[in-house]
Amino acid sequence: MGLFDNAKQLTKLGNAVANVKNMLDGYENDPDVSFLIISAWICKVGITDMIEKNNWLPNYIVYVPINGHQTKMTMMEVQFATVSRLMRKVSQLYDDELECRIKDVLDGGPSFYELDAQLPSSIKDIIENPKFT
Repeated sequence: MGLFDNAKQLTKLGNAVANVKNMLDGYENDPDVSFLIISAWICKVGITDMIEKNNWLPNYIVYVPINGHQTKMTMMEVQFATVSRLMRKVSQLYDDELECRIKDVLDGGPSFYELDAQLPSSIKDIIENPKFT
Protein backbone atom coordinates (compact mmCIF):
# COMPACT_ATOMS: atom_id res chain seq x y z
CA MET A 1 0.00 0.00 0.00
CA GLY A 2 1.36 3.40 -0.94
CA LEU A 3 1.81 6.24 1.46
CA PHE A 4 -1.18 8.14 0.04
CA ASP A 5 -3.41 5.05 0.25
CA ASN A 6 -2.43 4.53 3.90
CA ALA A 7 -3.18 8.18 4.70
CA LYS A 8 -6.56 7.88 2.98
CA GLN A 9 -7.40 4.72 4.96
CA LEU A 10 -6.35 6.40 8.22
CA THR A 11 -8.57 9.38 7.39
CA LYS A 12 -11.53 7.05 6.81
CA LEU A 13 -10.82 5.35 10.13
CA GLY A 14 -10.55 8.69 11.95
CA ASN A 15 -13.86 9.82 10.48
CA ALA A 16 -15.53 6.55 11.50
CA VAL A 17 -14.26 6.95 15.07
CA ALA A 18 -15.63 10.50 15.17
CA ASN A 19 -18.98 9.30 13.79
CA VAL A 20 -19.28 6.56 16.43
CA LYS A 21 -18.39 9.06 19.16
CA ASN A 22 -21.09 11.41 17.88
CA MET A 23 -23.65 8.57 17.67
CA LEU A 24 -22.92 7.39 21.21
CA ASP A 25 -23.01 10.98 22.50
CA GLY A 26 -26.36 11.33 20.71
CA TYR A 27 -27.61 8.21 22.47
CA GLU A 28 -26.76 9.79 25.83
CA ASN A 29 -29.06 12.73 24.95
CA ASP A 30 -31.78 10.63 23.30
CA PRO A 31 -31.80 6.95 24.34
CA ASP A 32 -32.99 5.67 20.97
CA VAL A 33 -31.41 2.23 20.38
CA SER A 34 -31.01 3.00 16.67
CA PHE A 35 -27.96 5.08 17.72
CA LEU A 36 -26.45 1.89 19.14
CA ILE A 37 -27.33 -0.28 16.16
CA ILE A 38 -25.91 2.18 13.63
CA SER A 39 -22.83 2.60 15.83
CA ALA A 40 -22.30 -1.17 15.68
CA TRP A 41 -22.44 -1.09 11.87
CA ILE A 42 -19.95 1.80 11.73
CA CYS A 43 -17.66 -0.02 14.19
CA LYS A 44 -17.70 -3.10 11.97
CA VAL A 45 -17.30 -1.43 8.57
CA GLY A 46 -15.33 1.67 9.44
CA ILE A 47 -13.18 0.50 12.34
CA THR A 48 -12.64 -3.22 12.97
CA ASP A 49 -12.66 -4.25 9.30
CA MET A 50 -10.40 -1.31 8.43
CA ILE A 51 -7.88 -2.16 11.16
CA GLU A 52 -7.86 -5.80 10.12
CA LYS A 53 -7.61 -5.04 6.40
CA ASN A 54 -4.61 -2.76 6.92
CA ASN A 55 -2.93 -4.92 9.59
CA TRP A 56 -2.50 -1.94 11.90
CA LEU A 57 -0.92 -2.92 15.21
CA PRO A 58 -2.46 -1.80 18.53
CA ASN A 59 0.14 0.97 18.91
CA TYR A 60 -0.34 2.36 15.37
CA ILE A 61 -1.42 6.03 15.42
CA VAL A 62 -4.41 7.75 13.82
CA TYR A 63 -5.62 11.33 14.15
CA VAL A 64 -9.35 11.60 14.88
CA PRO A 65 -11.34 14.81 14.33
CA ILE A 66 -13.04 15.42 17.68
CA ASN A 67 -14.63 18.75 18.57
CA GLY A 68 -12.69 20.56 15.86
CA HIS A 69 -9.30 19.19 16.94
CA GLN A 70 -7.17 16.36 15.61
CA THR A 71 -6.85 13.94 18.52
CA LYS A 72 -3.98 11.46 18.39
CA MET A 73 -5.10 7.91 19.23
CA THR A 74 -3.58 4.46 19.03
CA MET A 75 -5.58 1.62 17.47
CA MET A 76 -6.06 0.24 20.96
CA GLU A 77 -7.53 3.57 22.10
CA VAL A 78 -9.72 3.61 18.99
CA GLN A 79 -11.15 0.19 19.90
CA PHE A 80 -11.71 1.27 23.50
CA ALA A 81 -13.41 4.56 22.51
CA THR A 82 -15.73 2.88 20.02
CA VAL A 83 -16.43 -0.84 20.32
CA SER A 84 -15.81 -1.04 24.07
CA ARG A 85 -17.84 2.11 24.77
CA LEU A 86 -20.69 0.77 22.63
CA MET A 87 -20.71 -2.57 24.44
CA ARG A 88 -20.67 -0.86 27.86
CA LYS A 89 -23.77 1.13 26.89
CA VAL A 90 -25.53 -1.95 25.53
CA SER A 91 -24.74 -4.03 28.63
CA GLN A 92 -26.26 -1.32 30.85
CA LEU A 93 -29.63 -1.82 29.14
CA TYR A 94 -30.03 -5.39 30.38
CA ASP A 95 -31.60 -6.29 27.03
CA ASP A 96 -30.12 -9.65 26.03
CA GLU A 97 -31.81 -9.62 22.62
CA LEU A 98 -30.35 -6.22 21.71
CA GLU A 99 -26.94 -7.19 23.08
CA CYS A 100 -26.93 -10.36 20.94
CA ARG A 101 -27.96 -8.35 17.88
CA ILE A 102 -25.20 -5.76 18.44
CA LYS A 103 -22.60 -8.50 18.91
CA ASP A 104 -23.83 -10.22 15.75
CA VAL A 105 -23.48 -6.96 13.80
CA LEU A 106 -19.95 -6.49 15.15
CA ASP A 107 -19.08 -10.08 14.23
CA GLY A 108 -20.43 -9.71 10.69
CA GLY A 109 -23.22 -12.21 11.25
CA PRO A 110 -26.75 -12.28 9.80
CA SER A 111 -27.78 -9.18 11.77
CA PHE A 112 -24.97 -7.24 10.07
CA TYR A 113 -26.20 -8.19 6.60
CA GLU A 114 -29.82 -7.48 7.53
CA LEU A 115 -28.87 -4.02 8.77
CA ASP A 116 -26.52 -3.39 5.85
CA ALA A 117 -29.35 -4.13 3.39
CA GLN A 118 -31.65 -1.64 5.18
CA LEU A 119 -29.24 1.28 5.37
CA PRO A 120 -29.66 3.93 2.69
CA SER A 121 -26.65 4.34 0.40
CA SER A 122 -26.26 7.94 1.58
CA ILE A 123 -25.47 6.68 5.11
CA LYS A 124 -23.11 4.00 3.83
CA ASP A 125 -21.26 6.46 1.62
CA ILE A 126 -20.44 8.69 4.58
CA ILE A 127 -18.43 5.84 6.11
CA GLU A 128 -17.25 3.84 3.12
CA ASN A 129 -16.47 6.70 0.73
CA PRO A 130 -15.95 9.94 2.65
CA LYS A 131 -15.14 13.04 0.63
CA PHE A 132 -11.59 14.30 1.05
CA THR A 133 -11.16 18.01 0.66
